[in-house]
Amino acid sequence: MLRWNAVLVSVFVFVSWLWGGEPLYVPHGADAIGTAFAVTASPGHWSCFHNQALMTDVTSSGVSASLVNRFMIPALSSKAVSAVIVMKPTPFGLVASHYGNADYCRIFTGLGSAVRIAKTVSLGVQIDYISERSIGEYRDLSHVTFEAGMTCLISKSLTLGLHIFNPVSLLNTIPSSIEAGLHWQQSDDLMLAFGSSKAGNEPLSVQCGLSWNVMDRLVLRSGYMSSPSAFAFGMGFRSGHLKSDAGFLLNGVTGVTSSITLTWTIK
Repeated sequence: MLRWNAVLVSVFVFVSWLWGGEPLYVPHGADAIGTAFAVTASPGHWSCFHNQALMTDVTSSGVSASLVNRFMIPALSSKAVSAVIVMKPTPFGLVASHYGNADYCRIFTGLGSAVRIAKTVSLGVQIDYISERSIGEYRDLSHVTFEAGMTCLISKSLTLGLHIFNPVSLLNTIPSSIEAGLHWQQSDDLMLAFGSSKAGNEPLSVQCGLSWNVMDRLVLRSGYMSSPSAFAFGMGFRSGHLKSDAGFLLNGVTGVTSSITLTWTIK
């Protein structure tokens, strides 16, 4: 089993290293923003769209809506809705987002699923359709691509996650990205996460995040990412089937990026 896990990790990292680039998808999920996007190996509704293999860890179906306001500029805001449906033998997820304004907008839709191929290893994949619309002399563009993820349970409390977006960038000219992360959870109250991401010739970005369950209903989050340098913090509150989250990224140059998310869990 250890040899099989090592082969999977080596192949995934090698392919990811070949095709680094800038992602087209604006990441959502206020809980992810609150931990500086160190969620490649962390369970959660929106984490499933940062790494599709995490769908195998979802125990209840749910739907969510999210809003991201980048740098407090309305024209750079992004809205998204998503659903994760738990089914046998495999779960599946749907996501759709809208970014931009009347002059330029980008519509992103994705359909993904995941499967557990071993007791400790899960694989996920998502097919994406991206539509770019502009006014004036610029023509509209449409792209079809895919992304894939993997999780590996190293120990009872430690999980490794890997994710790649658009590994065929030479064929469709769409930028690509790679991510790797670790999730450590010793108890239900405290979670630590570490991650890294690479985008083409951009510097390697390192992320770390902390999530602390203060009470059964209240969660406090904090984190840091190195490129672009930004501190993160956020909180979440659960009441019955409804969960609300708020997250913020603070950058000394660009200012504040804020996000709010509402998630409804279907038991």
